[in-house]
This record gives sequence, structure tokens and C-alpha cells, in this order.
Amino acid sequence: MSKIEIKLNGKTIEQEKGLIKLERLYEILDVMPDKECLYLDKPNDIDIPLLSEDYIVIHGGEAIFSDSISSDIESNPFVRKPVQFIFNEQKIEQGFEHAKVSGSDISGLDQELDKPGLLYVDVSGKADDLIQEDMTLVVQDTDSYFRIPSGDDDSIDLEECSKHRRRPPKGQKAYKIRIDKEKYKVEEQKMSGNKILELAGKNSEEWTLNQKLHGGRRVPIEMEAVIDFSEPGIERFETVMKQAQQG
Repeated sequence: MSKIEIKLNGKTIEQEKGLIKLERLYEILDVMPDKECLYLDKPNDIDIPLLSEDYIVIHGGEAIFSDSISSDIESNPFVRKPVQFIFNEQKIEQGFEHAKVSGSDISGLDQELDKPGLLYVDVSGKADDLIQEDMTLVVQDTDSYFRIPSGDDDSIDLEECSKHRRRPPKGQKAYKIRIDKEKYKVEEQKMSGNKILELAGKNSEEWTLNQKLHGGRRVPIEMEAVIDFSEPGIERFETVMKQAQQG
């Protein structure tokens, strides 16, 4: 697990980084949502109320405190400085004026993907977290989101990601790879060249393996080489029969 430090009521504690529902922090602090509220301390800006049903991406360094419920502060207040996070590897310059947005609000920033997609938050050092459209997110400048084409099952289709120039998310339970004309579902993020060849029912004595990248470039794969399916640009794999040596 990737542990980082945050401050809760002035006390430094370890917390796993990534997407969490705020009810988890209410439980840690033993705070009753109907009696007190948690707030995100934002220097030089308004403190953000954190409701138990909200979500936040913990990166480390966040300062959260509990206080009485204030009727003077809206549950989703305007911020003095619009939140400018990263979306599809580009900084959102205009930003959002509210402290919280929905997953669908973030997905709506994507003007290029011409088919349904899945929204993820990029979390350094751990698996990327899937963001549901109906989640209410407390967005921060340190957040980084990206959207990929959605497939017909729970696997990440590398060919579709490459076609739309989107990097696949890290640490997912299943990826779909194409070898020659067939697609295969694999339940691991990394696989050796030899295992990919075996997946297609072929052996290294008679066949070699190439990786086709976005743009048409082909790269030979050694049998011992380990391919990471979360790396961007992988379009598909091709098998090539070795030429028979002249005797």
C-alpha cells in the first residue's frame, strides 16, 4: 500500500493515498455527521465543508479538521481561486468555481472522445482509481484525471486506448490485448513476450513477436522482455513465423 501523511485535527497520521469516501475520515475521527462537519483547510481560500458522502483524492499534505456545522457556509461553496487540475494531461486553465464537482462534470470536459468513456484519477505510485459519474468530488489543484474509451466488459482494451491516444489506467484487474486478429483478456498488468506468444498458441522456436505502436511503428519483443499494458501507445501484437534455415 502507498501510505502518505495528512493532518487530522492537527495530528499527523498515515493514510493510504488515492480516492476515499469522506465517511472514512469521519469514522477515524469519531465525528458524527449530524453534529459536526469536517473541513478541508485551504490556505488563502475558504475552508471546504467535507460531507460524509463526498469523495476526495488524498495525495498527502492535506489538512482536515472538524468543527461545528455552520449555516453560513454552503455545502458546495464558491472558491476564490478556481481549481485548476490536470485533465487528459492538460491543465484546465479556466478551472471550476465551486469546490466540488461530479464525475460527469469532469467527463464533460472531454470534447475529443467520440464514444462512451470511463473516468480515472491518476494516483502516483498506485493503481488508478475509477471515478463514477454520480460521485461528488472535492477537487484539488493536485488532482489529475483522464478519460478512456469504455469497452464491452470490465477489461481495458489497449487497441481502443491507442486509437484514441489515451493511456490505459494502471493496476486494473483485466486488460484486453490483440494478438494478430484475435483479442484476449488477461488478468495481469505485466506479461513476458513468451507468455504473450503462448497465449496465441504459438512457441518461440517457430515464431517471433512484434509490438505495434500507435502510428504504425513495430518493435520486436524479446521472449524474456516484460510488457507493461498500462504503458501508453500499445496498439496490438503480431506473431511472425521464423524462416526455416537452409540445411
